[in-house]
Amino acid sequence: MTDITEETLADTARAYDRWLMPALFAPWIPHTLDRSRIQPGQHLLDVACGTGELALSAQQRVQPDGLVTGLDLNPGMLAVAREKSETIRWVESHAGNLPFDEDTFDAVTCQFGLMLFDDPVQALREMHRVLEPGGRLVVLVFDELIRQPVYQTLSGLYGELISPSVGDLLRAPFAMGQRSIIENTFAEAGLAEVEVERLEESVIFPTITDLIRADVDGWFPFAGVRVTADQHERVSAAAERALAPYRMSDGSFRFVIGVHCAWLEKDA
Repeated sequence: MTDITEETLADTARAYDRWLMPALFAPWIPHTLDRSRIQPGQHLLDVACGTGELALSAQQRVQPDGLVTGLDLNPGMLAVAREKSETIRWVESHAGNLPFDEDTFDAVTCQFGLMLFDDPVQALREMHRVLEPGGRLVVLVFDELIRQPVYQTLSGLYGELISPSVGDLLRAPFAMGQRSIIENTFAEAGLAEVEVERLEESVIFPTITDLIRADVDGWFPFAGVRVTADQHERVSAAAERALAPYRMSDGSFRFVIGVHCAWLEKDA
């Protein structure tokens, strides 16, 4: 990410916010906040906050006297988040070295960030460290790719029609999709008493072009990958055929996404 300009990061974050957030990420916000048990007057930290949608929803739950902090390493994501709220505290920092004292927050959330961290074990240690005794840590990661047929198909198409490395890039968010991997990662962080549950939600994209655009405009540029208009068109055409079973009568695409929700309470 260091070789990508802040302007590119912000443009990609806006595309992410437009194409990925509403369909793929927003449906999980109520699940995450419900399990955090955040209450009015409390303080919540959202790690890998992205463009800030979970933080905005959390702010509604902690009003009138609570505080929400959103933390992300990506300045482009934070630029978009700051446009949405001036009352939430937005912090640019690494998840493996959180700039907060011990026992600071009543709840810490991390929705679809852990599997992308360079050191998820250290990130979990840090999130637990800043959590108050009795507070809750809630982490969501996507289920494994083999149980996500739409994205398994898309990763194959990207690999075949663009390059194998682009196919691998789409596989990355599903890297922690096995329950055993999640439990072992928490255990390595010294957090063995973790609950893990599998959840499902329906995802709807208006068209197949929107589904592809979510990846090529809202995700791949963060990794320095640019997809040409011709490549986009070829992948969209192939996806129209391969994903035909998921097309609704109005032309939209609807499919189910599975995730693992892991949570624990810090010992009092």
